[in-house]
Formats: sequence, structure tokens, C-alpha cells
Amino acid sequence: MDSNATDLIFGQRDGLASAKLMAVFGLHAASLALLFAMAHGQPASTLGRFAIIAGRWPGRLALAAALAALIAAACLIADRQAGMTTVLFLNAGVLALYVIEYSILLSRGFFKRLLGDDLQAELRLFICFVVMTNAGYFTLMFLKDILLSDSLGVG
Repeated sequence: MDSNATDLIFGQRDGLASAKLMAVFGLHAASLALLFAMAHGQPASTLGRFAIIAGRWPGRLALAAALAALIAAACLIADRQAGMTTVLFLNAGVLALYVIEYSILLSRGFFKRLLGDDLQAELRLFICFVVMTNAGYFTLMFLKDILLSDSLGVG
């Protein structure tokens, strides 16, 4: 796609713009739901201390959907006011927060069980951060390709 930094992602209110907005919502809702589920499994974590996350799954799911809707609304407003680059930076910032939280949770959970106590906690956190930074990068590139697409579907 040949585009300027000032082109609008959600320019027209058509099926393509709606699909892009739903992709942004779906990506953030799934990421937040998984993050909250992981935090629920670790009550000592920062997110696990919040009552709504420590509670039952309907509350966590509703919170994930509400926050994803706020992010999608912020993307829509940013697109209308500042254009495509701002939307991509907004999503990159939110994904960076996910990467940090996932790294902390994985270093205390999965990677602690995988690597055992043979590795220092700082090294385990560094390994998790590198792994999750790569995951965040590829997620951002996937989202960028979706947001800059000219059509629905493959082709």
C-alpha cells in the first residue's frame, strides 16, 4: 500500500474500516483476557492484587472487553485527529505494557517451573523479556498489516 502518514485508517465508515476496528478490539480483548487469567493464577502479582481481577471470570472478561473498547475508541479518535502513525504508536505503547506484564508473570510462573532455581530471578526475567519483546514485535507487525490493508480477505 502506498500511503502517506496522514492517511486515515478508519477513513470511511464501511466494512473494511469496521473490520479493522474489530481486529484492534479483538486483539486487545484477547491479550487482556489472557493477561488477567495469568494474573489471577498468581495472586502475589501486581495485577492479581486488584479485586476485579482476583474475582470470578465474568468480571475479568468484562474488564478486558471494556478496556479493549476504550483502546479501540482511542484508536478511532487518534486516527481522526492525527492519522495513521499515531494509531500505530498508540498500539505499540499498549503492546509494550502487555509485554512488560507478560514478562513479569511468565518469569514467576512458566519459566520458573521450566528453568527451576538454577537460574537467578533477574536472568529469568531477562529471558522472558526478550521472548515477549519478540512476540510483541510480531504482534505489532501483524496489526500494522491489518490496519494498512486495502481489502478484506486474502489476496
